Amino acid sequence: MSVIPKKLFLRACALALFAPFVAGVYAAGTEADAVIAESAHARLTLADYEAEVAKLAPGIRGEVAVNQVRLKQYLDNLFIARSLAADARAAGLDKDPVLARQIAMAVDKLLAQAQVDRIEAAAATAFDQSAEKYTARARELYDVNRTKYNVPERVKAAHILVKIDDGNKAAALTKATEIRARLAAGADFAQVARESSNDPTVSKNNGELGYFEAKTMDPAFAAAAFAMTKPGEISAPVLTSFGYHIILFQGRRPAGIRTFDEVKPELMADLKGKAVAEAKAEATRRIFSDPTLKVDVELIDRINAEAVARSKPGNPKAP
Repeated sequence: MSVIPKKLFLRACALALFAPFVAGVYAAGTEADAVIAESAHARLTLADYEAEVAKLAPGIRGEVAVNQVRLKQYLDNLFIARSLAADARAAGLDKDPVLARQIAMAVDKLLAQAQVDRIEAAAATAFDQSAEKYTARARELYDVNRTKYNVPERVKAAHILVKIDDGNKAAALTKATEIRARLAAGADFAQVARESSNDPTVSKNNGELGYFEAKTMDPAFAAAAFAMTKPGEISAPVLTSFGYHIILFQGRRPAGIRTFDEVKPELMADLKGKAVAEAKAEATRRIFSDPTLKVDVELIDRINAEAVARSKPGNPKAP
């Protein structure tokens, strides 16, 4: 049975789902103190929930509260953890020297990650503010490595796939031929693709494949697509290892070198990543170049020697 009463759970759902609209209230410290669940031993507040969600990856934070069942399980787990922690304190476990140090180390790790996030954000902001300088550097890299951006001939096409069921090629070919006839009569390709294609991605792309190189496609498909010349041309059914395809030719790009504008986003992303990495590396260098830093090498060697001795067969303390 859930540890959270239904009434409190529904209130938590509402607050979680409307969190973006009450951000100002959180800042005032009123709604943030709203109690999601409590007992004689523990309490879980809205602020606790928000703090936990903030630890999740940005891409999944919003997913927690969208599904009521998932949200309820998440809140149940938070309250269980809060209750067990209260029991642990009551039993004096937080006074255990080893556990106390582990708690302190866990806090340090959270703070260290927060500082890393801060360094990364500052470096990213500094990069964006110096975009002109880095664009000039990207241009230099492009000019020096132009041959790196050679691309072969590419064509742009869309397709409709008819799979072969139970090895019945004749039935699949008949269906593909009928589909091509509809297209030749003027039917909308995207609509027909959504209705008839067996490509699992068709609901997202309407059969559009964009520009592609011959080597990235099934040989029979590539041969047919690259043999076409007129935009709007529709192929006869083409048999590949996937089934029969009706191909709509949309365009061609000859072999050549990608332009700077095409390559620029990749170069800038790479430069930004390096700038952020360098900022983190500099923070590490400052730590180890601190003139007040002292390292007990003998103690480290002793820890290692004792571990090696314990690991030897025959040692009564060996794991």
